[in-house]
Amino acid sequence: MVALLRRQLRSGFLSWKWGVVAVATVLILLLQYRTAFYMPWKLLQPNPNFFNYMLLFSYFGRGSNIYLVVLPFLAAFIGGSIYSDERLSGRLGLIQTRTPHDRIARTSLLSGFILGGCAGITPLMVSLVIAVIHRPHMWFVEGVLNAYNYPLIDSRSWVYGIYRYNQILLLVLTVIYVFVLAGLMADVAVSVSFFTRTRYIEVLAPIILTVAVWGFAGVFDVYGLCYINFLHFGVANRPPNELGAALTLPVLAAIVAALYMRKRARDAF
Repeated sequence: MVALLRRQLRSGFLSWKWGVVAVATVLILLLQYRTAFYMPWKLLQPNPNFFNYMLLFSYFGRGSNIYLVVLPFLAAFIGGSIYSDERLSGRLGLIQTRTPHDRIARTSLLSGFILGGCAGITPLMVSLVIAVIHRPHMWFVEGVLNAYNYPLIDSRSWVYGIYRYNQILLLVLTVIYVFVLAGLMADVAVSVSFFTRTRYIEVLAPIILTVAVWGFAGVFDVYGLCYINFLHFGVANRPPNELGAALTLPVLAAIVAALYMRKRARDAF
């Protein structure tokens, strides 16, 4: 299992697909900084904070929206085809002669989780590096818009309490949450690949799931249930954000577990 995991991770991290992630990261950040700082008026900010240059935190940047929309694609594109690649390359049959099926599936899920998490979090981490280099300050910015200040995070945002208490804690929790979210999205794709032989069809699974939840949240005016809304912290003030954040990861994990158990039951016959 360790040897298989090591080989899958090495293959995944050396894949040409990371070029797509790099291009997506550049385009997202160009849009973010173009919309956040190239404005026809000058916005006062007496307390500079590098959060203002990061995805998910900037009050005006539009790159955050695009980033959250393409997040399931980035995660699934890098980590979602691990099992499918083994099967389509012909290696799966050889591996199965010496490794139980369920162990191969579990290893592929672990590999997919790590690769998908790394891919999904790449634009956020690049924006963090740029932000710290450009503005190495973390002064508190009030969440109220007035003539002397525009908010980094709106005071009505569901994370404002954490931001006010400890900004480093909010940053750490954000990085962990986005990594796990992207990893689970990749695992949804891996789980779907257990049941299909069409190349890359599994990549569509987390995208379709995201669009379905996003559409449901919009139709029934429960925007906070979708991560696209509750992870855009600066303006995440439409409930039920806390409920959406609490349910999203367990629901994704439950979907992955259910599909894995279905494959395990099928392989037993």
